[in-house]
Amino acid sequence: MDHGATKVNPVSDENHDAAKTPPGADGTHERALRRSLWGSRQYRVWFLGDSLNQVGTFVGAFAFTLLGYQVAGDVLTAGIIGSASAAAQCLMLLPGGVLMDHTDRRRLLVAAAAVAALFWLLVAGLLWAGTMSVALLLALAIGTGAVAGAFENLTDVMLPQIVTGDLLPEATAANEGRDAGLQLGASPLSGLLFGVHPSLPFIVSAIARAGQMAAALSLRGSFIPGRQAGLARPSWTAGIRWLLRWQQPRTLVLLIAGVNLSLALSGMTIILSQQQLGTPPWQIGVIQTFQGVGVLLGALLLMGMLPRLTGARIIRMSIYTIGIAVGAAMLTRDPWTIAMLGLLASLPIIPLNAVQGAFLALQIPDQLRGRVLSASTLVTAVLVAPAPLLAGALLDALGYEVAIGVAAVLLLSIGTVALLSRSVGAVPMSSEFDECEPLGESDSIS
Repeated sequence: MDHGATKVNPVSDENHDAAKTPPGADGTHERALRRSLWGSRQYRVWFLGDSLNQVGTFVGAFAFTLLGYQVAGDVLTAGIIGSASAAAQCLMLLPGGVLMDHTDRRRLLVAAAAVAALFWLLVAGLLWAGTMSVALLLALAIGTGAVAGAFENLTDVMLPQIVTGDLLPEATAANEGRDAGLQLGASPLSGLLFGVHPSLPFIVSAIARAGQMAAALSLRGSFIPGRQAGLARPSWTAGIRWLLRWQQPRTLVLLIAGVNLSLALSGMTIILSQQQLGTPPWQIGVIQTFQGVGVLLGALLLMGMLPRLTGARIIRMSIYTIGIAVGAAMLTRDPWTIAMLGLLASLPIIPLNAVQGAFLALQIPDQLRGRVLSASTLVTAVLVAPAPLLAGALLDALGYEVAIGVAAVLLLSIGTVALLSRSVGAVPMSSEFDECEPLGESDSIS
C-alpha cells in the first residue's frame, strides 16, 4: 500500500454532486449555487459565525494581555498568567479533538460559543465590581485557555462539511483574509475600549460570541461525525497515529510547522532588534501593519493562482518567496525597508495555508478530522514555542544578521525539501480537490 500519495477517484458528472455533497450542506436544489462559494447559505452563515468568533477572540485576547499587567502590577506575574493560559490551551488540544470527533459538531459549536461568552461576561463583571485579583485572573486565564484549546479547530473541522472540496481552498483563503483584516483593527479597538473602562472589550467579546452561538443555531443539516469501524475509537492519540502512518499529510504538516517556526524566529528578531535601536513603538507597529496588508493582498493573489497553478507549485513558490524576503532583511535594519520586506514575505502566507490546509482537511477521514487537526496544531505550537527564546539568544550572542540568516536558511531549506518531495509534488490543481478520497477511510488504525 502506498502511504505517500492521496487516492483520487474520478466521479462521473451526473453523480458528482451526489457523491461529493458535504453532510451539512444545503439541499439538492442549491447545487448550482454551491458551485459559487458565496451562493451557499450554509457557508454564509458559517462565515458570519466564524467572523464573530474571531472578533470575540481577538478583542478579548488583546485586552486580557493588558489586564494581566494592570492587575498583577509586574511583568513577571503577567508573564506567568499568559504562560498558564498558553499551557492550558496546548493541554486541551488533543482532548478537544476527541470531543469534535464524537459529538454533533453544531451542538458543540453552540456550547463552545456559550461558554466563551460566559467567561468574558464573568471577567467584565469582576472588573465592574472591582473584585478582580491575581488569583482570580490566573484561574480565568487557565479556563479561557482550556476552552480555546478544546475548540480551537472546531470551525475548521466543520468547513469540509459546509463546502465541496473544489471550493475549500477559496473558502480557506477567504477566512484567512478576513482574519488578517480583523486583526488589523481588533487590537486598536480593544485598546481604545480598555482605556475607557477595562470591562468594555470583554463585553464586546461576549456579545460577539453570543452572535456566533445564534449563527451556529441557524446552520442546517447534520454535523454528526462519520462513524466507521476501526476509526471511531475515542483515542486521544488517534490523530497523531494517523499522521505517523501517512507520509503525505505528515510531510505537509511538518513543512508548515517549519515555516511558522521560521516566521516566528524572524519576526521576534526584527522586533527585538528594532527595540535595541530605539525605534519608536509606532514604527514597530507599522511593520506589523504592513505584514497584515501583505496577508490581505495574498488572498487576492490566490484567486488568480488557483485556476492556473497546481497546489504543489503554489506551495513551493510560496515557501521560496518567503525565504528570499526574509533573507533580504539581513541587509538592512531600516524600519521602512523591513516593513516592505515584511509585506513581501506575507504575500504568500494565505496561498500557502489555503492550499495546504484545504488539501490536508480533505485527506482526513471525517471521523478523525478533529483529532488530526488538533494534533497538527499541537505539533506547530510545540515547534514554534522556543522561537522567542531562540531569537533573543541568537541576537544577543551572534547579532542581527546571523539571527535573521538562520531563519532565512531554514526557510530556503524547507523550500528545497518541498521541491524534492514527492508528497508535495502530488498536490493537484484545486479543481481536482473534490475528487480526493480520505486516506485510511477503509482501513483501521493499529
